[in-house]
Amino acid sequence: MGETEIVFLGAYTEHTYSLTFPKESMDKDSQDVHQVLNELKNKFQEMRKLISSMPGIGVSPEQQQQQLQNLREQVRTKNELLQKYKSLCMFEIPKE
Repeated sequence: MGETEIVFLGAYTEHTYSLTFPKESMDKDSQDVHQVLNELKNKFQEMRKLISSMPGIGVSPEQQQQQLQNLREQVRTKNELLQKYKSLCMFEIPKE
């Protein structure tokens, strides 16, 4: 007898969800179908909780771009400072 497997992969998490149920139990009034549907509903609720708890999920794309731009500016500034201090010979760089 064949089985149908539904797999949900978490794109941003390490979680994988799957449901397996026999094809012969596909009668829409079957108790097995109701059980599988309840399992699916519960797993979707779990996934919704995981998604809502992910860091940054409430940040708009525009805010993300602004944060990225700010971080790039910080890296650029720090690189400039490193180059400045390097040229002042304030500390010795070990030779390898």
